[in-house]
Amino acid sequence: MSKVVVIDPGHGMPDPGACGNGLQEHERAFALAQLVGKVLTRHGVTVLFTRNGERSLSNATNLKTNKNEDLAARQRFSNSKATDFFLSLHMNSSDDSTSNGYETLCYSQNRQIEALHAAIKAFLQRHGLKDRGIKIRTNLAVLKVKAKAALLECFFISNPKEAALMKDAAFLLELAEAIGQGVLVAIGIAYVPVKKPETPPTQPKEEKKLMKTEDANKIIRILQDRWNASTCQDEKKEVGRLADEVRMAAGMKKVNI
Repeated sequence: MSKVVVIDPGHGMPDPGACGNGLQEHERAFALAQLVGKVLTRHGVTVLFTRNGERSLSNATNLKTNKNEDLAARQRFSNSKATDFFLSLHMNSSDDSTSNGYETLCYSQNRQIEALHAAIKAFLQRHGLKDRGIKIRTNLAVLKVKAKAALLECFFISNPKEAALMKDAAFLLELAEAIGQGVLVAIGIAYVPVKKPETPPTQPKEEKKLMKTEDANKIIRILQDRWNASTCQDEKKEVGRLADEVRMAAGMKKVNI
């Protein structure tokens, strides 16, 4: 039986989450969730999403009521499944536009959380990004599920540089791969990197023949006779040059007559 991971893209309209630098948290969280889901699915994991569109899981028009109902629905969804790991994806925000970095939030620290964080930490180090560490948060309702759970604050939407990174498709894809790798280790599945297609060796281009070899040899024999009959060195030189031109047109090497 395959492992089950519930991926929870944070927020959802009418609650967009944090906004800044042309981004909305709910949209980036959803985009990242889809990419992480593909990494896990590639490894045979059953992936379920709490949110499959831009709307939250509540129909309430009052924003506070909507948020409360939405969080409760996410908990119920995870608890109703044989969930091995619950992953909630978010972006951070601050009044200070220089605040930066990534952090893993959890209800209690354990081996699975540490494995997840370690994989993402390696990714951060490659890109020179700040690791804000693992932080315990017992007041986050979305983490109060039966399965092991983590909430990832994927950089600051309020930081122009980090917002630009989260707009970058290649960066987002690499981040998703790192998160997926961490989740796989946490649930006991060996991570297999994506195989890059091998570039076939470059074959030397064949020069296009402008003349058949047999035709070229006929002309060369005529020029050879002309060269032998000539007593003028300039003429011999010119005949030799013409013979080489014929050879080249037939894809043959130049020679001296």
